[in-house]
Amino acid sequence: MGMITAIFLLSFINIGFIGVLQRLMHELDHDIEGKNPSPWRTELLYTGYFAVIVAFVFVMAIRSSPLERLMWVNCAMILMMSYTDAVKTRLNIILPLVLTVALFFLINRTFSIWLIVTLIIGIALLMMERQWFFPFDQHPIVILAVKGCVGGISWVGLTVMLHLPLKVPISMYTVYLVVTALIYRYMVLIRREHINNIDTARNVLYDNLTHARNWLSFRSDADDYFDNYSELSIIAMDIDNFKQINDTYGHLAGNATLIQFSNRLEDILAQQTNGARLYRTGGEEFTILYPGVTGEAVVQIAEELQETVRNIKTTTEKGDQITVTISMGVENRHENDKNALEIFKRADRLLYESKRSGKNRISIGTKQ
Repeated sequence: MGMITAIFLLSFINIGFIGVLQRLMHELDHDIEGKNPSPWRTELLYTGYFAVIVAFVFVMAIRSSPLERLMWVNCAMILMMSYTDAVKTRLNIILPLVLTVALFFLINRTFSIWLIVTLIIGIALLMMERQWFFPFDQHPIVILAVKGCVGGISWVGLTVMLHLPLKVPISMYTVYLVVTALIYRYMVLIRREHINNIDTARNVLYDNLTHARNWLSFRSDADDYFDNYSELSIIAMDIDNFKQINDTYGHLAGNATLIQFSNRLEDILAQQTNGARLYRTGGEEFTILYPGVTGEAVVQIAEELQETVRNIKTTTEKGDQITVTISMGVENRHENDKNALEIFKRADRLLYESKRSGKNRISIGTKQ
């Protein structure tokens, strides 16, 4: 097989592999916020897909002539290096390298200390790359240099192990470098398209200023929670005297206050209970959904939130400190509720009852 044909074939296989991998990621990974505490579990599924493809490549190697077998080994190496760019966790970077070397030993029915050394060096290089040069698309020279080093060391080990004439590893390594560079460029384009898609999704569902979820996201999540939870509580809240903050300190200070307020509440919700979400449903109005939380529990949560908010301080450019209070309306699901919007409307009315009663208060709905 000629060098040009090998480059075309390996590029075609790798692009197909990445295309399917991208589709798997789109179907399985919905974590657009990047808050998945165990991403390695999802990535293990991708590693399983990688294992199937590499196993197929080595089956093709077994059925090929000695020279074509080296071409398929080259293909497996490029797949391995491409895959390590696609995943984030160290476990799923190490596993493909170990798997590829193990399959190579299996089809050759032999063992070589050279490839074990190559494996250790490859893992070390990729770990350093991931530690200091992530994401891969922002450091092309370093990433390509690491790929070149891993490939070069691998072919040196294979040459020693298989006693190859010098021209064979040179041609194979040349193919490796060309295809690796092409696939790297393709993956950069894929990653940037993926980032643009995430940004688009965030712009649709998230508030641009505070990064809390927006009204559209609230309606979608509220309906989903209403359909799937027998207990659903809603806290509607409003920052007291917010217009006065804008008039006194300026709109930049007002924006900074909203951001600080939203960030602090997001931190609290992450510690309180699973499933609770914050939404910016108006200018200085925010709403929290609590699925699966009883009415008694959510009242205590509201009191804790109110106390926490009193301790939030925002510093202006002139050094002034802004403190805020909030008025709140707390409502729970009733047996005769037809949808989540009915709960929200009651919580919103209770919020304005708190505002009319002197602000910095919590109004609680009746049980039904």
